[in-house]
Amino acid sequence: MMYDKIRNRLICMWSSLKGASIASHCYLGKNLDFTHISRLEMKSKSKLYKNSTFYIGAKGSFSIGENSHVAPNAYALIGDNELMIGNHVAIGPHCTFINHSNHYEGPSALFCENYLDGRIEIGNNVFVGAQCVFLPGTVVEDNVVIASNAVVKGHLKSGFIYGGTPCKPIKPI
Repeated sequence: MMYDKIRNRLICMWSSLKGASIASHCYLGKNLDFTHISRLEMKSKSKLYKNSTFYIGAKGSFSIGENSHVAPNAYALIGDNELMIGNHVAIGPHCTFINHSNHYEGPSALFCENYLDGRIEIGNNVFVGAQCVFLPGTVVEDNVVIASNAVVKGHLKSGFIYGGTPCKPIKPI
């Protein structure tokens, strides 16, 4: 227990020295992989649990609000876009955030040369079940529940439970 507290304190200090903005009482789990950690902002009491990967481009950013957490084994391909997670958000294990992806439409006949980019924004007081996938351009308003295994794209309005592939409103909260 004491070892974990010391390790976390050192990791947070090292991240701050590398340019990350880490508020008090944050937690960074083991085996986190960041590119451009200087583009990370963590508010008070936020947590990033173990075995997660965050590919942040030189112009991209990742911010997580107060009392929010991302459970283990998350994957985020942010690129030069923004991934914003609000306050009091719980994100389940094995969730994926794709801000930058190959796309079938574009100037090239080769799919691997066409890209789709977009910001992903998750509001306050949101619960996300395990293994959800967030696609470019997604906005989730405040007070939303997203069921496990949902593929989330577009604008999710406040006050609903969403689920499915593609993600659709199931019922009001």
